[in-house]
Amino acid sequence: MNKVNYSTRQENKEWIPITILNLEYRSMGWSPGLKKSVYIDESTDSNTLEELKRIREADVLIAYDQVRDRTRHIELKESERKEFDIIYSQYLEKGGQISYTRKKEGRKTRTLFMLEEEYGDFVVREVPEIKYLFE
Repeated sequence: MNKVNYSTRQENKEWIPITILNLEYRSMGWSPGLKKSVYIDESTDSNTLEELKRIREADVLIAYDQVRDRTRHIELKESERKEFDIIYSQYLEKGGQISYTRKKEGRKTRTLFMLEEEYGDFVVREVPEIKYLFE
């Protein structure tokens, strides 16, 4: 059986189709021990809070990555949120497919969104009669 193995990190300028699930305003901080951002809420213990660096609040876009079949949490800066709002309002009006990519600009990484209004033609195929395994 051949298994398609997609890397979890996206390549530079790789546009990934996503389905928007939710947009939340969250508090978070960088955990050096875990080497990733950790969300902060009322259940976060005080020892973990002391360990966190770069504590901040930001909009977090929760989206389903259609290529890698997983949920993504995309942290949006204020300018990125404004760009996303424009793309999402166009999506609500016209439909289509929202894709995103991350672009390196110097030492910083920027998130970009794109709306593909015509993202593929649907192919209508006849479905053969259902054959049951145990007849």
